[in-house]
Amino acid sequence: MKKVMFVIPALSGGGAERVVLYLLKFIDRKRYIPELVVFDKKGELLQYLPSDIRVYSLKKRIHNISGVQWLVFLELARLFKRQQPDFIISFMWYTNFITLTAGVCSYKCLSNIIVSERYSISRSLEGRLVEWIRRKVIRFLYPKAKKVIVNSESLKEELIYFCRLPDERVITIYNPVDIEYIRTLSIEEVEENIFDDKIPIVLAIGRLTKQKGFDYLIKAIHTINSDGLRTYLVLLGQGREEERLKELVKKLQIEDRVFFLGFKNNPYKYLARATVFVLSSLYEGFPNVLLEAMALGVPSVATRCPTGPEEIITDGINGVLVPPADEKTLAKAIKRLLLDERLRRRLSSYAKKRAEEFEVRRIVREFEQVILS
Repeated sequence: MKKVMFVIPALSGGGAERVVLYLLKFIDRKRYIPELVVFDKKGELLQYLPSDIRVYSLKKRIHNISGVQWLVFLELARLFKRQQPDFIISFMWYTNFITLTAGVCSYKCLSNIIVSERYSISRSLEGRLVEWIRRKVIRFLYPKAKKVIVNSESLKEELIYFCRLPDERVITIYNPVDIEYIRTLSIEEVEENIFDDKIPIVLAIGRLTKQKGFDYLIKAIHTINSDGLRTYLVLLGQGREEERLKELVKKLQIEDRVFFLGFKNNPYKYLARATVFVLSSLYEGFPNVLLEAMALGVPSVATRCPTGPEEIITDGINGVLVPPADEKTLAKAIKRLLLDERLRRRLSSYAKKRAEEFEVRRIVREFEQVILS
């Protein structure tokens, strides 16, 4: 049996963290011993970790990670030396930087390290300095990894061009969706009485950051209500943009139309009761939540942002695609779905079929094939 060590900063509620959780849950225990390394043992998804997973938390040995981040790769290098994993799979650029550097320090060899990049290189709102550092890390360190796993063909093309990597070194594996699990959770009752009203609900899920484009969605909802079509917008998530978004809602005088419900351990019971789901992002990696909405048969509108939505949705067949950062077109698409029940039913039916192609066990087997190769 081979020891596979997954590395990620924490188990917060993001897409990459959910993928790691799925891998830890469904990887073949007859072939592999999965372990988890986190910079800090915290996050909303920690409670769902399988009981047989051994967790190494670097913060136990580093009292202030944010203040002395250069110590992280030293501690990780020591861990690699002690545990001698057969394979290491790291997620997200900062973690990949730490992991590859630790690999050099511990093994003098990077032949067993696989890194996974989840977000577009061409579009990012990380900030100029952070993005400059990210690009340097990706360009100069990713070629040292044994394989690079990405979650969309568009991102694969970006990496091959940007890092001058051979095609066979970059592997596309789409994000998984645990259809059975989310459908089970979706039948739970919701407490919020807005779902009892006979008013259509537009729902969005994600961190409240600029990346998610929620300001454009809020403006679109304002336009729809101004046109006389009464609808609610429900936002699930937390983030640094929350106060700014609430100020925008107040400015547009739609406080009775927009509801911030915060992070929910079970977002699926809300998602299943939405009339329309909207992904308004400016950029993505591969949006899990869009797949989850489709798995539940919720008619969906998504932006053609880099990367992911255009590889999930066939416009007009199993969902609707619109340009990013365009609240007018977004409003038209949402309004069209709200008014056309027949269209919603058709999109719902084909969306469910499309989501089945990303079923979690099938995707986990693809990760195992990369390890075997």
